[in-house]
Amino acid sequence: MRSIAALLLFCVLISGCAGTNFSYDQARRVQVGMTESEVVRIMGSPYSVTSRGNEQMWVWSHANGFGAARAVSFKFADGRVVEVPSIPESFK
Repeated sequence: MRSIAALLLFCVLISGCAGTNFSYDQARRVQVGMTESEVVRIMGSPYSVTSRGNEQMWVWSHANGFGAARAVSFKFADGRVVEVPSIPESFK
């Protein structure tokens, strides 16, 4: 019975991933001027979208439950990317 409980706990911990999985290599491909659909083709659907005026901030965030986490965001206006972050090459 203990082994079943331990297995269930392990499965819950493993499934504790949150957000939208992405890589920084994917994020580096996003460029100013791209449309929303082009970014979704590269990155997948965003984890969250917030709006302020006519601008939107699309956020991709992922954590695996073991302390590893990553996030990136792009600013959109009128359906196109207007700002991208600088992502260091050391970010994998």
